[in-house]
Amino acid sequence: MNKGIILPKMAFTGIRKNGIVYFPYILTSAFSVCVFFIFNCIINNEFLKNVPHAAYVWLLLQIGNVLLGIILVPFLFYTNSFLIKRRKKEIGLYSILGLEKKHIAIMMFLETFFIYIISMIIGLITAVVFAKLCFLILLNASGLPIDITFTIPVNSFLLTLAFFGFVSFLNLGTNLFQVTRANPSDLLREPQKGEKEPKHLWILALLGILFLGWGYYIAVVSKINSMIFVNFFLAVLLVVIGTYFLFTSGSIVLLRTLRKNKKFYYKKSNYITVSGMIYRMKKSAASLVNICIFSTMVIITLLCTVSLTLGEKSAIRFENPLDANYIFENDKIMDKNGFDSELSRLAEENQVKITDKINFPYFIVTLEEKDNIFSILSENTGENKSSIRLLSLSDFNDIESQNMTLEDNEILVYSNTDDFKYDSVIVNGKEYRVKEELNSLRFDTKEKNNYSSGKVYFILKDYKSMEEMAKAFHGDTDYPFYSVWFNMDGETSNKEALLADLDKACAQMPGFYTSKNIIDWGYDVKSMDGGLLFIGVFFGLIFTICLLLIMYYKQISEGLEDKQNFIIMQQVGLSDDDVKSTIHRQIMLVFGLPLVIAILHTMMGLKITIQLLYSLNLYNTNLIFLCALGVIVVFTVFYILSYFLTASTYYKIVKGKS
Repeated sequence: MNKGIILPKMAFTGIRKNGIVYFPYILTSAFSVCVFFIFNCIINNEFLKNVPHAAYVWLLLQIGNVLLGIILVPFLFYTNSFLIKRRKKEIGLYSILGLEKKHIAIMMFLETFFIYIISMIIGLITAVVFAKLCFLILLNASGLPIDITFTIPVNSFLLTLAFFGFVSFLNLGTNLFQVTRANPSDLLREPQKGEKEPKHLWILALLGILFLGWGYYIAVVSKINSMIFVNFFLAVLLVVIGTYFLFTSGSIVLLRTLRKNKKFYYKKSNYITVSGMIYRMKKSAASLVNICIFSTMVIITLLCTVSLTLGEKSAIRFENPLDANYIFENDKIMDKNGFDSELSRLAEENQVKITDKINFPYFIVTLEEKDNIFSILSENTGENKSSIRLLSLSDFNDIESQNMTLEDNEILVYSNTDDFKYDSVIVNGKEYRVKEELNSLRFDTKEKNNYSSGKVYFILKDYKSMEEMAKAFHGDTDYPFYSVWFNMDGETSNKEALLADLDKACAQMPGFYTSKNIIDWGYDVKSMDGGLLFIGVFFGLIFTICLLLIMYYKQISEGLEDKQNFIIMQQVGLSDDDVKSTIHRQIMLVFGLPLVIAILHTMMGLKITIQLLYSLNLYNTNLIFLCALGVIVVFTVFYILSYFLTASTYYKIVKGKS
């Protein structure tokens, strides 16, 4: 026998004959190659680092690329376990017929090599064809310039070849380890084996409840602070571990408890269903965990993506209550009227109307805050540091069109986060009575969930009182600032031209400090949200394909098992209708459970997801809830359709048509 010819032929024939499990895997691998390559092409194009407002996109793609690798390695490794399990009987037969282990190893190496080559060819060709289209979609979604030359770096090819070569080598090593350690008789029985029942079921079930409860607790109680992202990932990790323990152990404990209830168990439908479910859960636990986790990932990804897209305008406006803000050092600006004149002249030249203009001097003092006591910063201030803005009453009355009065040692207080809630303020040992806590300021937006830019304003009786309070402190309180806010009416291009001209003019003015405007900030937010949308769509597709592939393999496994179960149950006297009804009920329960748990995970994780969206200035909670409800409904419909789509393969196998 010429093994140099027969082994490659056997490898190719093995893939072709087992096409029902290999072809979906090859297509999924090709899709993974395509996505990974496109990500790397965009990241490795140098221009993206230099395009204005593209920094957010580049950083998000870098993070997305790392996460993509973290997701793809275990997923492709896991789906490979389905393939090798279906092949073990065939490999065992080869061993009995006289094929040595080294020849089996060569055949398996060739199979892996063929799959790798086919996946790379399909994936890379598809990626090269669609890479520029995806790139243009990214630029359009992010609001970046479209007229940019797109290149395909050689490094992207090399990195993609190396990454998927590593995954293929990992899968091959695992397969060889399993096959070479088992004897032929074990290999022949392998496809009929279920997963081993875990030991210490009650302990593992309780651990599952503990981990899941711990993850839920973190998700519910976490607040917007520097630890929000750490808490999010910790909650996800705990929920994944808890879900695994509950599916592998908790479900069996529950079914065994039902089996001990004689009144419930000793009924024909319940007897068969519970017994069958115990068997199925032993076999299905790992795959059901993956279906549940990927379902949760799809829902959360779509929820964040849809919410950010629909709430983008409100997030932009939150940071800019008025369209533009120019800040000067008050003691250095020589001619305040000169700025007003220049603004009016440039506005007229660019056909823009200036409205709602306000201007005022103010101090910024950074203090240590403890309840209503403010003092000079110490070395151990930490998170108690607070930024205080000092305004005069006359400026406040002009800005807000009010006519309020203050006595000596009286102040007005405004907090753009949660309410201040104190009747008095002690500043550096001096007590001020809070006459009123304000609910709004024209140039700052109040939001109690705002963590990143919290400010407190003290409105004092006059400018002299402001100066006295500021001079009691050190550091950044040596000079006051002068702020000008205004809105603009006109075409967007004209507004951009006005702001560009005004920035150039201000750069030549003494005392100019900084400026910001809603147009530039809008581009930054659109760039960031567009990058998130791009990543969200790709990851949503990846999670969905992972979910479909696991469901597909699950249906194949169930079908191959139930084909024999049909025969056995009919031989012991059950009618064909009873058998079909029982197995259908079990399958629906098996596939319905991950959906129910995924929705539960989403609802329990909704608060921390909302907190993360708050950190992106999306504070429209009602919108987020509506998006969550809509995404869950759409996903549930999709999940049910996916079940019936993959179930067709199951019924073909059971009925002997495949």
